[in-house]
Amino acid sequence: MASALDASPPSAPVGEPRDRVDGRAKVTGRAIYAAEAPVRNAVHAVLVQSAIARGEITAMDATAAERSPGVLAVMTPKNMPKLEYVDAKFHAEKRLPLGDLKIYYAGQHIAVVVADTLERALYASTLLQVSYREEPPVLGLDDPAAKIEWPNGEADGPLQFEKGDVDAALGGAGVVIVKQTYSTPIETHNPMEMSATVAYWEAGKLTVWDSTQAVVNRQKALAAVFGLKPDQVRVLCPFVGGAFGCKGDQWPHTFLAAAAARAVGKPVKLMLTRRQMFTGCGHRPVTEQTITLGADGKGRLVALRHESKSDDSEVGKHIEPCGAGSSAIMYATPNLAYTHRVSRTNIASATFMRAPGENPGTYALESAMDELAIALKMDPVKLRLVNYADRAPHNGLPFSTSNVKECYRLGAEKFGWFRRNPAPGSMRAPDGSRMGWGMATATYPAHRFPNQARIRLMLDRDGGVRAIGAAATQDLGTGAYTVCSQMTAMLVGLPFERVKFELGDTNLPPGGVSGGSATTAGLGQALSEAAGKLREAMLKRAQENSASPLTGLTPDQVVFQGGRIVAADDPSHGVNLAALLKGGPAYVEGLNEANPAGADNLPAKQKAHTFQSFGAHFVEVAVDERLPIVRVTRVVSVMDVGRVINPKTAGSQVQGAVIMGIGQALLEETHNDPN
Repeated sequence: MASALDASPPSAPVGEPRDRVDGRAKVTGRAIYAAEAPVRNAVHAVLVQSAIARGEITAMDATAAERSPGVLAVMTPKNMPKLEYVDAKFHAEKRLPLGDLKIYYAGQHIAVVVADTLERALYASTLLQVSYREEPPVLGLDDPAAKIEWPNGEADGPLQFEKGDVDAALGGAGVVIVKQTYSTPIETHNPMEMSATVAYWEAGKLTVWDSTQAVVNRQKALAAVFGLKPDQVRVLCPFVGGAFGCKGDQWPHTFLAAAAARAVGKPVKLMLTRRQMFTGCGHRPVTEQTITLGADGKGRLVALRHESKSDDSEVGKHIEPCGAGSSAIMYATPNLAYTHRVSRTNIASATFMRAPGENPGTYALESAMDELAIALKMDPVKLRLVNYADRAPHNGLPFSTSNVKECYRLGAEKFGWFRRNPAPGSMRAPDGSRMGWGMATATYPAHRFPNQARIRLMLDRDGGVRAIGAAATQDLGTGAYTVCSQMTAMLVGLPFERVKFELGDTNLPPGGVSGGSATTAGLGQALSEAAGKLREAMLKRAQENSASPLTGLTPDQVVFQGGRIVAADDPSHGVNLAALLKGGPAYVEGLNEANPAGADNLPAKQKAHTFQSFGAHFVEVAVDERLPIVRVTRVVSVMDVGRVINPKTAGSQVQGAVIMGIGQALLEETHNDPN
């Protein structure tokens, strides 16, 4: 759908490298995070976690803990109030916390202790006496005791897929075959801010300050679990100290904090420790991917098979869609198959982590493409160009746009790829270290989730016009406050400094999840439609004067410009917004309908395009064989990301992703001690 953002003039705030409007509050400590909620007389809750990985609690003695000074409550599976597991869509796990005595994974929450101070709650939590019936835990993808599942649902495409005949194509004459297995370890999000909840009840209504990527989903989940209507639950999250996916699902600690607050009749603050973050809020699971590529003598893929294995807990709901996020999208081939297998283990539940599926999936596929290039004695860039897909391989739909060829060309040019010597060990860094050059394709879906947004115009104290935009979405630190302010300023024709944007509160119009790189796109459309409603309201007010220069014009024939509402084809004809606002209500607002916001919400048969973004990375690596030390010395990344609202925040996102990728490749791995 066309947006008014598409027609913004060059001088508009959209496209300017603006500083983050929330930056000063963050660096001066004025930004309020969930655990710092301005709630008086809050008491403290501490989680107790299982000491075994699999089995059952046979006895729990809370007597000493309950008698400890300052303790208000000790909640266990034996006295946990009954909650309703209504809508699984909003939950990270298939069970509610403390719902039974069974232990499903190491680090599972088994109790919560509430006391008047954090120190007293921590001490009392050590006094809880627990006995178990322990069973041998299932700990690996191929553990014979693991329950194996082949999920049939969909991620960005079907999880089990086949077209053509891969085996027959691989058996053809002259086909060059590469078959290799690639593995990735557990990766833990570990944002700076640990997950936290502050909850309190008043007159049967629940208010929750929560570190979350989805205030609206959190509201719906809490309402369902506690048998409330959504408008009886308010969720606030003005700032998030990083997330990367671990705050997207609804985790047990939030429900426990709310249940504890109702039980003790006081506001309860519950914050996970850094240790608890490893088991309490998910991780990217282990993956093992076997890629089989078959190509003819010219490098054209005749067949591609992508077999993925990942794991999750017995009560987890996550699937890492490696093949659906990579092989389903990236290269043209007449014969394609990909599968996903999940092993149920007694390791904590997995969840989304930055580019779930696409991240490990493209790592495996791109590594296999490089090995195929070596087998064919073919340049890796040329191999990818030969196999360029102008339609998504899994559904045959054309891409809405794809500029990946230009990404290859521009990246190779800026990197100096033509100077590459493909012979292993042939290139040296200035200090004598061995040097390697590599490249890979990047891709990610272009999501848009449902969003509603509101824009209000009002008079400021100085008599000028001010705009306030609002949506119940979140800023994870990616710049949503800033880019939404920029879009609002452009849409209402006011200077950036005259605009404020509010988010992180379910009392605002319902916004979408902050995930999937979807916030700006979804809110851009929602704000554009809200601005249209506002334009209609202001035009109606202007036309109340029969002598108005806008008499006879329709909302589509006027625009906001420079603090005025003017005729689109002749801006000299217009009315000052301040004049229209004087003497009237406190504000005039525009609110869009809760739009479905794009292809994400269309049935598959109604989709005309596949919406996908692309890019290319070129990387130089130096290896000192004596130590050994691996250093990434140079990276050139070219990203086709669509329209950039703020080059500063968008550039930061790309740089952060590259740095995160380097960290993932060289440093990041979470080990679970099998003992």
